[in-house]
Amino acid sequence: MPEQPPVGAERTRTAALLDSLRAALGDDLLEAVSAADMDEAAIVPSALLHAVDVLRSAGFNMLADIGVVDHHPLSPRFEVAYHIQAIDAAAKPVVPVRFRLRVFPDDAEPVVPSLVSVWPNSNWAEREAFDLFGIRFDGHLNLKRILMPDDWVGYPLRKDYPLRGTDRDFVAGGRQGTVPPVNP
Repeated sequence: MPEQPPVGAERTRTAALLDSLRAALGDDLLEAVSAADMDEAAIVPSALLHAVDVLRSAGFNMLADIGVVDHHPLSPRFEVAYHIQAIDAAAKPVVPVRFRLRVFPDDAEPVVPSLVSVWPNSNWAEREAFDLFGIRFDGHLNLKRILMPDDWVGYPLRKDYPLRGTDRDFVAGGRQGTVPPVNP
């Protein structure tokens, strides 16, 4: 059995990273936390690209995922979470260091800078967040629906979206009409 590193050893280099983020972002850093599972920072949307530059210079070389949470009726309503990893392929065993950036866009017009120019793999994740939550990514060159039909009205994963959807005409099984009610 390969030797396992001590618990938390992969996170020792992130202690200085939180201080670097505090110094670089100033008032744009809302909160920085070192938690048991991973370190995280909450920032305003305008500081996202600068925070990513700090993380990349610290060796965080992979965007693993982008997720969105709708905290409706609370404000700020939306939270965009970026899961970023530092992977050192030369280390044995390979233990990725994880970091989470939490961004809180405006409630009425949620806009966040796009990371496609930094990490091209953010393309589809940003399109999915736009399609299902209505988060706009400033600078994204192809921000259009990816899962829902082009004529879909609204954003189905928002908490204020009607449970049965909106009335819309479509052809289901070759029949014209609105979505039939669900029988209990």
